[in-house]
Amino acid sequence: MKFGNHLLKAAMLSTISIASLSAGSVAFAQDTAPQASDEADENVIIVTATKREQTLEEVPVAVSVTSAAAIERAQVRDLKDLQTLVPSLRVSQLQSSANTNFIIRGFGNGANNPGIEGSVGVFIDGVYRSRSAAAISDLPNLQRVEVLRGPQSTLFGKNASAGVISIVTAAPSYEFGGSAELSYGNRNAIVAKADITGPISDNVAFSLAGGINKADGYGTNLTDGSKTSERNRWYGRAQLLIEPSDSFKLRF
Repeated sequence: MKFGNHLLKAAMLSTISIASLSAGSVAFAQDTAPQASDEADENVIIVTATKREQTLEEVPVAVSVTSAAAIERAQVRDLKDLQTLVPSLRVSQLQSSANTNFIIRGFGNGANNPGIEGSVGVFIDGVYRSRSAAAISDLPNLQRVEVLRGPQSTLFGKNASAGVISIVTAAPSYEFGGSAELSYGNRNAIVAKADITGPISDNVAFSLAGGINKADGYGTNLTDGSKTSERNRWYGRAQLLIEPSDSFKLRF
């Protein structure tokens, strides 16, 4: 009987607690409804996996989306580092950047041949990079990276039989802004990059970005004593956005 009384008291307290929580939640929702709506809009993920803008929930494709903020937090420099954020992606770099294999879900050609087009297609702003040497370079200012799993030959062509890595860069902004980064590490590793963006007129904006990524080699050529497996990359990128009307846009 004593046990039953305890259960009855616990049930009554739980009912009172739930009722109090519900009443407080209603009042809180009424006070902050606009803010909740704004946050919901910010959490909507827009992708272009089907060559048009859709929300992630609407896309009928197996796709993993990595935002620019996540890439910056994880210090992802190139597609080789991206595999730390996308579980289904594996990137194997052999003796040089030109000999890099992209594999999605265990599928991808693994031939150590820089002349072979990979079965995982790499696209930057919709432009196909047919050789891994042109795809493994440092990533510029990004908006997101989409990894599409499985054959994508209908929309991206026959060379995307194992999947697609679609890199979407950030468009020029009509507000002035920029960033800079400089780091130094072992083996004289230097990473330096900077970017700037802003308006030229009411309907024209620009952006400029550039960077270097260098490091001494960790191997030694026993013939002449020179270092091997060094890194020496650089990139430059300029963009111009022209929007003369709401229905027409040019981006160079």
